[in-house]
Amino acid sequence: MIVSASAGRSRVAVIGVGMIGGSVAGALRAHGACEEVVGYSPAPDGERALELGLIDRLAASVSDAVEGAERVVIAAPIPAIPGVMRAMAPALRSDALITDCASSKRSVIAAAERELGPAFERFLPGHPIAGSERNGPDAARPELFQGKRWLFCPVNPTQAQWCETWRQLLGVTGARFSEIDPDLHDRVFAEVSHWPHALAFAMGAAIARGELADHAVNFAGAGLRDTSRIAASPAELWAGILLDNVGPVLESAGRFRAELDRMIDALERRDRSALVEILDTSSRWRRRIVD
Repeated sequence: MIVSASAGRSRVAVIGVGMIGGSVAGALRAHGACEEVVGYSPAPDGERALELGLIDRLAASVSDAVEGAERVVIAAPIPAIPGVMRAMAPALRSDALITDCASSKRSVIAAAERELGPAFERFLPGHPIAGSERNGPDAARPELFQGKRWLFCPVNPTQAQWCETWRQLLGVTGARFSEIDPDLHDRVFAEVSHWPHALAFAMGAAIARGELADHAVNFAGAGLRDTSRIAASPAELWAGILLDNVGPVLESAGRFRAELDRMIDALERRDRSALVEILDTSSRWRRRIVD
């Protein structure tokens, strides 16, 4: 749902203005959802976001960015979030609302409880489900979230009351908002995002270390291009995500390992019926996903 600019507040701070944060900031600016979008990212991302017109003003620090802001969006990499929260806590307005964009929630919630103090009750854990293998402000697009899911993960009724307030402000992004339990969120996204990324990275590394790596680059078809696309994602970013949600990711990895072992066994035994059963189970499930 697109909402009018009057639903916004006068100043929004976006901490981290790479692809996700820059897209949030760009959408708020493009639709006039607030009077000023203040951004902060370590150089050179911050300067580039300003050059691209994604933000109105580049802050010199996290505390500078959030000072006077009614709304704060944290779009920093997961390992940096505790430090961001620690830096912002003393500078926050007493009525400022905070959300984040991290793809795992439990560690972020724990950091918020530890670092935000009384502002924890004004923190609403969030996760916009959008992105690509690209990164940085040059990958940001104001329309990135159009038609995409944006999840909120409140841990108590106090946090839940802010869902509608954030829907009103972020409605200009064109996202579809819903709520999910934080624990379920982390288990689901290990299955649908985190482990698939790890698997794509592992496949790419296996090819890259083999003697046919150069031939694979030259002769790659749609199958390899499709299955390896996300393996071009930033390594440091995804190492942080995988380690942050390591328990659920390892559960997904264990199920994959069991299926891979079944497939290898079927191939070694030349067991066509066993192989077809595995392939058909996967094929029928995949057709249930609406692209």
